[in-house]
Amino acid sequence: MGTPLVKRGVQRCDGAQSPRAHQREIGRRRMKGVAAVEFALVVPFLLVVLFGIIDFGFMLYDKAMLTNAAREGARAGIVLRETPMSLSDVQDRAVAYCQNRMIRLGGGGSEDCTAQATRTGTTSLQDRLTVSVDYTYDGPIVNLIGLIGGSLELGTMRSTAVMVYE
Repeated sequence: MGTPLVKRGVQRCDGAQSPRAHQREIGRRRMKGVAAVEFALVVPFLLVVLFGIIDFGFMLYDKAMLTNAAREGARAGIVLRETPMSLSDVQDRAVAYCQNRMIRLGGGGSEDCTAQATRTGTTSLQDRLTVSVDYTYDGPIVNLIGLIGGSLELGTMRSTAVMVYE
């Protein structure tokens, strides 16, 4: 009857491949290599972005705990007592709050968190107690920015709480 119909990309009756199908097969093999190279170039960037998001979340958590530490120290200092709490006790209370709740990826110790308390009077009504807590965040992305030549002050955080004596 005649020659069989030939579909594109299908082998002919004699077993040989059409020239167009052969070119497509070569193109596919080349594209596999291109995809691997693109993947190798993009993955480090994606990993830095992913770890940056995680590190930034830890930093925000530590900032919230730092604010709570300043508030905790100020609240402990303003509560009416027969003998008012000394400023060093207020500072110790804020630092203790920091030590128990901060996320330390860099393995830093208690020296990362410092507190300073001041009062405007002698603990009478309308006098104010100010507690400032400083903390140095030591996360991997902050260290990477420092290695590249950026400012290391990105990891320095401060929170201040001011309360009136009761």
